[in-house]
Amino acid sequence: MSGQKPIIINQAELAWEGWADPAIAAKSQIRWKLLVTGEKGPSSGLVTGIAEFPTGTRLPLHHHEPEETYYVVSGTGNMTIENRESEIEPGSAVFIPSNAKHAVRCTGGEPLIFVFSFACHRFDQIIYHFDE
Repeated sequence: MSGQKPIIINQAELAWEGWADPAIAAKSQIRWKLLVTGEKGPSSGLVTGIAEFPTGTRLPLHHHEPEETYYVVSGTGNMTIENRESEIEPGSAVFIPSNAKHAVRCTGGEPLIFVFSFACHRFDQIIYHFDE
């Protein structure tokens, strides 16, 4: 065992977070909750959270160093990764390679909700580079 202590987080007990930069927040009204991350617990090497995209909301084309995964819980959307577009829906799993340009948009009549994970220690280590 690594010496780390296990934790159990109930997302209902956490506050929603959003972009600190007003310019980015104006482009993308998404929100998220960080569930497992080095900022809030003993995790090292993994960040996991849940994101919510209101109807019509999008995360503009961007890239970042850590690999990322999504697992869609509810809603529908359109995912673009390196110029390849796909529809996503509940049960869709998405892998985004390191530095791959990607964007996502909620296309349905209900919010798009997905679990995301990054291969890094802390969420604040992720530097988003917007490509539009």
